[in-house]
This record gives sequence, structure tokens and C-alpha cells, in this order.
Amino acid sequence: MFQALHAADRPATAPTFPTPAFFRMVDVVRITALSRATVYRRIAEGRFPPPVHLGGRACGWPPSDLQRWIDDPQSYRSGETGSAAPTGG
Repeated sequence: MFQALHAADRPATAPTFPTPAFFRMVDVVRITALSRATVYRRIAEGRFPPPVHLGGRACGWPPSDLQRWIDDPQSYRSGETGSAAPTGG
């Protein structure tokens, strides 16, 4: 069934995938290795980008906001630059 590709059989370049417009919570947990509870706690503390509400109960994080956190998670403070979550509702 499954066969491992030998080095000679692998493509020269890895496939590229399009970046989604927004990452959902399952993606954020996978990318950051933080638990869901830790993500929300850090949002409340201003140490993680807040999600953007997409309508209904859906929300997501723009890739640029996550990248700012990934670049420097220790000194990240929300509200410095980038997109902000809309208020109201």
C-alpha cells in the first residue's frame, strides 16, 4: 500500500500550498503548539492577536497577525500594528 519515497524519487522542490485568508482555531493550535485555553488566555492578556469575526459564530486569524506573533512571541503585544478585531455585534 504505502511506500516511502526514496531520495531519488522525491520531487526537487516541495509542493507549495496557498495561504488561507484566515486560519481557524484548529490551525492556530497546530501552528503555535498552544492549547485552545492558552490562546484565549493570551488574547485576554493582550499577548496574542485577537480573532477577526467572520460572521455568525465563525472567527479566524489573518496570516499577517499570526506571523507577527510567530516572529516574536515573547514581546508581542496586541494593538501595536496589523489588523484589529472589529467590535460590536
